[in-house]
Amino acid sequence: MQGAKCVYDKLNFSSDGLQRLRTSGRDLPQVFQIDVQLLISPYLDGVLLQLVSEFVQEVVYENYYERILRIPPGASLTDLVLRRATALQSITVVAPNNDLITLQISQSDIRSIPSAFVNLRRLASLILEDGALESVSLDPFANSPKLSVLMCSNNRITQLVASRNASLFIPLSDLLLANNLLETIDGAFFLPLRVLLYLDLGSNRIQRIEGHPLSLPRVVYIQLVDNQLRELNVTRWNVPSAIEIFFDNNNLTRIPTGIENLPNLTDLQLPNNLLTVVDLRRFDRSTKLQRINLASNRLRNVLVSDPGRVTIPNLEQLDISNNLLTQLEYARWDLPKLSTLTIAFNRLQRLPDLFSLFPQLKRAIAFQNPFLCSTIRQWQQYIADFKLSVDSTAYGMACTTNATFKLPSGRVLCCVK
Repeated sequence: MQGAKCVYDKLNFSSDGLQRLRTSGRDLPQVFQIDVQLLISPYLDGVLLQLVSEFVQEVVYENYYERILRIPPGASLTDLVLRRATALQSITVVAPNNDLITLQISQSDIRSIPSAFVNLRRLASLILEDGALESVSLDPFANSPKLSVLMCSNNRITQLVASRNASLFIPLSDLLLANNLLETIDGAFFLPLRVLLYLDLGSNRIQRIEGHPLSLPRVVYIQLVDNQLRELNVTRWNVPSAIEIFFDNNNLTRIPTGIENLPNLTDLQLPNNLLTVVDLRRFDRSTKLQRINLASNRLRNVLVSDPGRVTIPNLEQLDISNNLLTQLEYARWDLPKLSTLTIAFNRLQRLPDLFSLFPQLKRAIAFQNPFLCSTIRQWQQYIADFKLSVDSTAYGMACTTNATFKLPSGRVLCCVK
């Protein structure tokens, strides 16, 4: 006995194993976990699970050696975990099971979602990760009205199979398909997921999202990071509740068409793409937008088309660092709530009085730009107050520019004459 856990080095169901468990249950009524280092059993896995459900609600296999997992309909287990099941190829549930809530299987050889899941009526969380899964269909979950989490990350999925059942409804809130081999996505696959909140398609090979427009009326977060998207049109997408869509590390050459029309978008995340020009006019009067991240692209121009200023009334953070910018039209930006501006690692030489242009600005990060010494002299008080960071060389490194400027504090900054 160790606290509330009973540990057996070896338990042999061929001899006295069951009797020992029953004795422990009577003598130690507070035991809620039984840890067996070596289990010997003459029974098939389904019979074994039926027997142990007399003592526990959760079973965890560190290593599972069978080709088939048989889940008995009458077992009262609520949680079943197979942490390493390299031989497992299929799952059978011969009759409805109304007890199992969580099923987690790792490192299996299962290639597609087993049809047996139609008999897991209470299943709420299914994790099939780090395995050989090649396709995903939602049809096997037609009788799973409690299913809220489906995680199939780190597999070999190349296909999401759209259901032909127009009335199919799967109550997932979280769908995770990251780290797979998807190249093309058909929006029809997602039609049964009318209450989905979180979608993770990151770290695939997605080049296109085609077919039926994406319709996820309640989705809040969409992850599309680390894919191969070159262009994207979201004009026909039905994602009115989306507040964050992450496009980091793709091959986008322009901001996705129509994204400015998403009514609740607060974060536009496009770092590490291939953008060369961005027109802020597209986001004029976007009242919900709070953060724009365009860092590490190939931007040569951040423009404002048409006459007049562009107003983004609630934008708080703008990051256009690590680009190829030589100038910016700050005076045409009406950003009354901007608090952080990041323009580091560009080719800028001059700065206006940013803190007068943007009254809520608390910090401007502008280091690693070849600023003229006159610009640094002009705004040295902001630098001294740590509101503006401008040094063109990393701290402690020798200047690579042709001049320096010394602040009253004695701090020396690199600059260009």
